[in-house]
Amino acid sequence: MKKIISVLFSALAYAGSVSAQTPDVINFYMTPSVSIEKLKGSAGYIKDFLEKETGIKISVNIPASYDELVERFGTPSPCFAMMSSQSYVMANKKYGALVKLRTVRYGHSVYYGMIITSVASGIKKLSDLNGKTIAYTDELSTSGYLYPKKLLESNGVKPSKEIFVQKHDEVVKLVYQGKVDAGAAFYSPPSAKGEIRDARSKIKDKFPDVDKKVNVLKITDPIPNDPIVFSKNFNSEMVNKLYYALIKLSTDAKGKQILLDLYGTEGFARASDTDYNTLRSVMASK
Repeated sequence: MKKIISVLFSALAYAGSVSAQTPDVINFYMTPSVSIEKLKGSAGYIKDFLEKETGIKISVNIPASYDELVERFGTPSPCFAMMSSQSYVMANKKYGALVKLRTVRYGHSVYYGMIITSVASGIKKLSDLNGKTIAYTDELSTSGYLYPKKLLESNGVKPSKEIFVQKHDEVVKLVYQGKVDAGAAFYSPPSAKGEIRDARSKIKDKFPDVDKKVNVLKITDPIPNDPIVFSKNFNSEMVNKLYYALIKLSTDAKGKQILLDLYGTEGFARASDTDYNTLRSVMASK
């Protein structure tokens, strides 16, 4: 009898310990690749939807930079995030973060980076960018820095100045306004009707002629789409709940529109760490 009581006590103590380690609120981080105002405007609906579907209390946060987002996975508290592909590879290497889902855009699970210029600049080829100014998003952005940077380097192009402005839409705006000679941002092919789906579409409401005044100079090699990532200390049952809730979010009419407006996301597909091995190779050659 004493042995049974001892076992029961140990089990209860263990359960209490696990419960104590489970935070009341789980942090959900969103990639700061578009304007903070736009992200904040949509965060409430995403939060409410996921909480309703899972019963998990969620705090939606927008880190100031891609680097800060990676470092959040090094904290003791479990978290999950929509993040760039390069950020994931770094978070996986440093902190054991694991990918579970991958963004689907326009029926594809890969996308591209692009280098853009103003039509008025007269820049026609990559070599014309020698000695020019180029705007990137963030050094941990795959399409807004890593792949375009590699493209320039492999073609022997050396801009005179590089600036970082964090947001893809900000890069396009600077090129449109002629404040930089070129910029790097994400690219997805246009629709069958010719509607643009790349980063230029993010400012088309304010600058309707952006697709006529900003030219796509060059497109990079394909990049595995942005992942949804969980910290290594995340409870597996909670991961499963959020996994299915996120998929449901992408099929909900309003949720799907929000994801499309923010990240060009039309859905999610199952993903594994090996999907990002080609990206690891590119990063290793930096």
